[in-house]
Amino acid sequence: MRGVVLAACLGLTGPAAAQAQPTLLDSYVRLTALQSYMTTYVGEALLACAANNMLTEDQAETRYQAYRERNAALLEQAESWSQQAEQRLRAQGGPRATRQGEEAGLNAVGEASMRAQGAIGRAKDVRAACAAMIAAIESGRYDLSGNAEFVNLLKTKP
Repeated sequence: MRGVVLAACLGLTGPAAAQAQPTLLDSYVRLTALQSYMTTYVGEALLACAANNMLTEDQAETRYQAYRERNAALLEQAESWSQQAEQRLRAQGGPRATRQGEEAGLNAVGEASMRAQGAIGRAKDVRAACAAMIAAIESGRYDLSGNAEFVNLLKTKP
C-alpha cells in the first residue's frame, strides 16, 4: 500500500507505479517484527501500569494471559507460517533469513518496550492512562486480528 501511495505522490505511472510483491524473506521478517511488537507492547504497557501501582504484577500477568488466549489462534497460525517460511528459506540458501527474523523481532521488542513504557511514564495522569490502556487491551483494540497487515501476511503461502 505504501508503495502505491508513494508512486501516486511521485506521479509515477505504469510499471513504475506497480507495487512489487514482497519476497518470502521480506514477509518473514515483517511478520516476525509485527508479532513481536504487538505482543510486547501489550505486555510492557501492563507492566508499566503495575510499576505505577495501578495494578499488581499478578493482575498484569493475568490480563496478558487473557490477551494471549484471545489471540491464540493467530499466534499458532503465525508460528506455523514462520516455521514453513524458515524451512523454505533454509532450502533456498542458508541461515541468513533466520538471523534477519531474529534481529527484526529483537528490534521490535525494544521499540515496543520503549513506546509502551514511555506512553505510561510520560502521561500527565498515569491513573487515567493506565485505565484507558487496560480498557483498550481488554476490549480487543490491541488484538492481532485488528492488524490487517499481520492478518494478510498469514493469508499468503510461505
